[in-house]
Amino acid sequence: MRLSAVATLGIVLVLSSCGSDGGPASSGSPGAASTTRTTAAAKAASVPGGPRRACRHEIGPFVASLAALRGDLARGLSYDDYLARVRGTRAAYAKVRPKRVPAGCLLASGGPAERAFNLYIDAANAWGDCLATVTCNTRSIEPRLQRKWTLAEHRLALAQKGLKARGS
Repeated sequence: MRLSAVATLGIVLVLSSCGSDGGPASSGSPGAASTTRTTAAAKAASVPGGPRRACRHEIGPFVASLAALRGDLARGLSYDDYLARVRGTRAAYAKVRPKRVPAGCLLASGGPAERAFNLYIDAANAWGDCLATVTCNTRSIEPRLQRKWTLAEHRLALAQKGLKARGS
């Protein structure tokens, strides 16, 4: 799943137009909003340790999987090994339950982590496309892969920083 800057802005705009319960801002009675609290903030608040723990619990394994992928890349991977690591990271990504993650955590850590993951997927696709083409050699694609991996590493650093700020 990819979030563009426009999509992120849309999320922020939707969130800012929400009432205290995460639904539309209501002009009804103030007590109505509190009876229907099903937002991420409410769910996170119900987790022992509150929103910080919810952030660390939900986003932490995904960010750790991205960090492990980055570490494996630094040691060198074949395409098949890289693809297996990306699939493992996808499994960690699938376990994230966004409804349980506070909005601030999603913005500070979840978004950058997801963008890093998308860059790793883009690199896997570019590498695979190259391998499927007879005229492509891996040296010709390497600068493109390195650029994607460097951008992913930067996004991962932002996600780790956001997680540390939100989850400590």
